[in-house]
Amino acid sequence: MKGEQLFKKLVSGRAKGPLADVARGGLGLLSMVYAQGATYRNQKFDKLQGVTRATVPVISVGNITAGGTGKTPMVRYVCQYLESLNMAPAVLSRGYRAEDNQDTIVVSRRGRLEVTPAVSGDEAWLLGKGLGHTSVVIGRERAASAKVATATLGSDILVLDDGFQHRKLARDLDIVLIDAANPFGYDHVLPRGLLREPLDGLRRADLFVLTKTDQVPADILFGIKHRLGQLAPNIPIVETIHKPLGMQTLDSWERNEEAQASLVVSHKFLTVSGIGRPESFQHTVNSLGYEVIESLDFGDHHEYTTDDVVKMWCTAFAKGATAIVTTEKDAVKLSQMQAVHDLKIPVYVIPIGIEFIKGEEEFKACIKGVGKKDTL
Repeated sequence: MKGEQLFKKLVSGRAKGPLADVARGGLGLLSMVYAQGATYRNQKFDKLQGVTRATVPVISVGNITAGGTGKTPMVRYVCQYLESLNMAPAVLSRGYRAEDNQDTIVVSRRGRLEVTPAVSGDEAWLLGKGLGHTSVVIGRERAASAKVATATLGSDILVLDDGFQHRKLARDLDIVLIDAANPFGYDHVLPRGLLREPLDGLRRADLFVLTKTDQVPADILFGIKHRLGQLAPNIPIVETIHKPLGMQTLDSWERNEEAQASLVVSHKFLTVSGIGRPESFQHTVNSLGYEVIESLDFGDHHEYTTDDVVKMWCTAFAKGATAIVTTEKDAVKLSQMQAVHDLKIPVYVIPIGIEFIKGEEEFKACIKGVGKKDTL
């Protein structure tokens, strides 16, 4: 069992026995220290200590748990809507797994990519690839990135990618994504659970977006909304699902061609993913009616090697798979590897979008309202 899977089994309580109990106890002590540090940090920012305000409106898209909640497709949705309002947004990303995020780097300028995924990290590059007129800037100091976006790129609104805990830059709207399949991070902060900060931090949110709501029963969804109402009263809650936009070959994805929603592929698939919740991707593939006979789940933000590609091929051959299907985030890395293009087996990609089940007009009204603000 991989380390990440073992960790989740432990903190979720699924791992049983005396050793598991001792391990959870030790992690609980570390969590107390982490929670105290997060609380002290939040108290400082609540007093606006060390907070910078940009010269244009700022929208933050983030979450309170570690792992995939759908930030990338949501940031893309927000920016595409802002583009439809004739605005010039810029995404400010930390640049996770970038070659160097100490300095501010322009990943894309109004939709034109300027660096490779190795320089920017896969998530920031993916946003730059998928947005037509939005700029993407990475850097640890997002106040500095904001200056570059406004002064150099001419952006008139900023979108913080994974910005809920990055409080050095003031924001006009805090959108918090809640994964319906694991909404509260096992009720413990890291490392005893998956919470990035104590749950009372949710009171800072302006809008909750429940994601992947089709992956839980209605009564569970009701319970999540009820608890959110107790933790952070009177904050609007909207509901979404991750909608597959179709399927395309890795080559057509690289060429930025549109996915074909009705593409029929009579393959037996091996799914390959290195994301926070690989079971979510498997659910997506199954929901499209494709046959999955085996899954290879690498750790979140996995850096693929030639040995991994050999493993993909061997697994596909051993299980009788006739094609491989992967996520967009994984496609960023795999597309850079010659070994993948040399595989004697088709490789497909499934781009994911956001579909609102409830509250889309309310959500758009919040975005539009921020876009009309004048921060000067």
